[in-house]
Amino acid sequence: MLTDQQKNHYDAFGFIFCRQLFNPQEMARLTTIFDQVMEDARDGDPLGEDGQSAVELIEATSDLEWILHDDRIYETVCQLLGEDFIWGGSECNITAHQQHRWHADRFGSSETHYHRLKIMIYLDETRAERGCLRVLPGSHRDPYHTTLGPLISQTTTVAEEHFDMPGEDLPAYAVEARPGDVLFFCHTLWHGVYHSFPGRRFMALKYAERPTEPAHIESLDRYSRGVVFQPPKVLQQSTNPRLRRMVEGLSEIAPS
Repeated sequence: MLTDQQKNHYDAFGFIFCRQLFNPQEMARLTTIFDQVMEDARDGDPLGEDGQSAVELIEATSDLEWILHDDRIYETVCQLLGEDFIWGGSECNITAHQQHRWHADRFGSSETHYHRLKIMIYLDETRAERGCLRVLPGSHRDPYHTTLGPLISQTTTVAEEHFDMPGEDLPAYAVEARPGDVLFFCHTLWHGVYHSFPGRRFMALKYAERPTEPAHIESLDRYSRGVVFQPPKVLQQSTNPRLRRMVEGLSEIAPS
């Protein structure tokens, strides 16, 4: 559960970083299972030079899906999005790139009015000069959000052309993480990675407020390519009411 001060921090800056939310024993188990399911997903082949990204592995793996209904995750999502939130999908990632230039996962003034949340669970230590995520506090809403709009092109020189400095030098907060740390951030928050390293591993969980307007449904459909409205059977048929609730009714509101 977040304190009032942590909730205020999230509302003002668009993120909250919770250190050591999971203990070393839990992280050792998570990491072992993560490595195994990712190896299975690539049929035992060596990791390619482009890294690996896989969706829906967390909810489909019994030894991982407990994260979704664990109080430390579930109740925090309830605090940030309300108890009627919906599931947006999961990712397991092993990155290979040196950098991921500044971007917002959900970009545009209209997107800032529909609250969506991303949670990052880190399996490797990262530092400011070694692959940590950087965020631009307060960029989850206008006017700051759209002021940064030119960066969405992610070209090599865009930051210098528009803001007179390299992207890595933009004034940002460095989310220096250790295994067990968890970042909760608004999906419209600008973020990026610089000076990364091969094999950087993390899990991502995505959620959204239950849509109440056609624009919300259109945005969910566009960014998820319709996947949000086809929730995994394992969640729909789960014996855990928390998991069932977050996907209830989604197929019924899918755009035609």
